[in-house]
Amino acid sequence: MTTRQSKQARREAARAERQRRQLAIWGSVTVAILLAIAAFVVSSGGSEDGAAEALAPEFELENTSGDTVRLSDYRGQPVAVTFMHTY
Repeated sequence: MTTRQSKQARREAARAERQRRQLAIWGSVTVAILLAIAAFVVSSGGSEDGAAEALAPEFELENTSGDTVRLSDYRGQPVAVTFMHTY
């Protein structure tokens, strides 16, 4: 290996090391931000008084089987509601 090739190899190794450090720093910053957001969400969970304000309005619909389903039947469970229509 010539002197020129060894200098180039050292430069490339130094560049790769800088990129690894930057990746580690940005990864750490991202994790710290996500942890801060999670801590904020958990700490602002609210009390029982605040929970009543967050309830969705009560409604009932007929499902595809013809049964009537009320939103309150699923209280405490995650619910995804999709409203569809035809033209």
